[in-house]
Amino acid sequence: MQRRLRSMGFTLLIALYFTVFQNMALWHHLSVLYAAQKVQGWGFLLTVPVFIFVLMNVVFTLLIWPRVYKVIIPVLILAATGVTYAMYQYGVVFDHGMMVNVVETDTHEATSYLSPALFGWFIGLAVIPLILLWRVKVDFGASTRQLLLKKGMSILLSLVVVGAIAGLYYKDYASLLRNHSEIKAMINPTNFLSAGYRVLKERVYEAHLPFEVIGTDAVDRNAALAEKGKPNVLVLVVGETARAQDYALDGYDRNTNPYLSKESILSYQNVSSCGTATAVSVPCMFSRMTHDNYDALTARHQEGLLDVLKHAGVSVTWIDNNSGSKGVANRVNVIITQGSNDPTLCPDGMCYDGILLKPLKQQLAHIEGDTVIVLHLMGSHGPTYAKRYPKAFARFKPVCETSDLQQCSQEALINTYDNSLVYTDYILDQIIGLLKEESSKVNGAMLYMSDHGESLGEQGIYLHGMPYSIAPSQQTHIPMITWFSPTFTQHQRLDGQCMSQVAQHDKLSHDNVFHTVLGMMDISTNTYDPHLDMLAACRQ
Repeated sequence: MQRRLRSMGFTLLIALYFTVFQNMALWHHLSVLYAAQKVQGWGFLLTVPVFIFVLMNVVFTLLIWPRVYKVIIPVLILAATGVTYAMYQYGVVFDHGMMVNVVETDTHEATSYLSPALFGWFIGLAVIPLILLWRVKVDFGASTRQLLLKKGMSILLSLVVVGAIAGLYYKDYASLLRNHSEIKAMINPTNFLSAGYRVLKERVYEAHLPFEVIGTDAVDRNAALAEKGKPNVLVLVVGETARAQDYALDGYDRNTNPYLSKESILSYQNVSSCGTATAVSVPCMFSRMTHDNYDALTARHQEGLLDVLKHAGVSVTWIDNNSGSKGVANRVNVIITQGSNDPTLCPDGMCYDGILLKPLKQQLAHIEGDTVIVLHLMGSHGPTYAKRYPKAFARFKPVCETSDLQQCSQEALINTYDNSLVYTDYILDQIIGLLKEESSKVNGAMLYMSDHGESLGEQGIYLHGMPYSIAPSQQTHIPMITWFSPTFTQHQRLDGQCMSQVAQHDKLSHDNVFHTVLGMMDISTNTYDPHLDMLAACRQ
């Protein structure tokens, strides 16, 4: 049996439901700020739920109309429930960058977040409200004019309430939003609605943008020498979700680098990522733009590092075990390893990074000239860290086997994450071994850099993707490692002591990748900036 509700009463009910239940993450966040004395004043705090309620009333007054509300409201409830779960469980915020992550994710990554807790949230916050919603018949009245008048009055009254709150507590709200800009990205559903609109507008707008070709003047100065000597071969390894804080090579008190610690490598101590998510960091690190002037829209319509190398005649191959190149390898040879039928390396349809070694070995066996091979690792991608390495690499125990990270102890969570770093360490050591095997044929080098870091519950934050301006260092301080064969070092005339000083003391970032790789490959082009080549000062 259906109950009848007048449209304005129904709107207020939906606004109340979103205020109380779909903004739980916001209320939790504000309670944490209050406990830390970062927000003060009970009177001011009591107005926040009122403000959110009248905001929800305005939003749903504009969205709830005859017939269409039966589609719009269920869709918003389902979407908002997923957003609430992510914000509450993982401490993330839902801004434009997070919406880009959602749009560009793949099935494997999305399913890794499935857990009993997630299903429980959907039953409580979505399924039950939708059943109740199905039993309600909304009465919009017989007159459209009357409906418009009621909606106008409701919005006007809401604005009056907002004005009254602003008159009393404007300075408090201004201070709160200035010091804690993440709050705006936690108001559900306006956060994902505004972020979604912005992403959609960008995609429509960029369809008409011209594509910019760069570096067509690029010349490989080593090409002539390679005909008489050995070609330069760089294996550029793009890591996933590795943070420097847990790297033994960077001072961590656990041996998460048992393999590389035995190699003649350089570990760079002060390196920052361009973003806090793959969708930002990968295009940024291959772009000639720096973090300060990086624009994702421009990057998608401009050639990058791999294109400049190709213009110079360098052979370029991208081998992917992650979610794709985010557009940077669109114009070079690409090999996809995910979906391989290897029962040992690809259990449950997801492949360990060891699957990359076979195609890499095949590529190295057929080098005909200067070559760059990019390996895109799955690395330490969460939340299912235990699925990133074979059981034999579970060095630290107990481990966390679920994506519901809050159900695991902090010890188990860090153990599992650190195990994934040990496996990456093993993979990098294997890459160096393959380059050593070809040392009679090539001048080999490896450059490894993670795309971003990861939060493991510090300050109640998990995973990554926080707005860069407020992101904790765990998400931006990343490991970077280089290995050079003796002949590569000799060919590049690199001073070992100088490079050690750079690794220990220089402040570096993804900004350096574009120009450092061009320098390593002896590429002459107007797009090269020696000031951003971290090895330029070490060439004798």
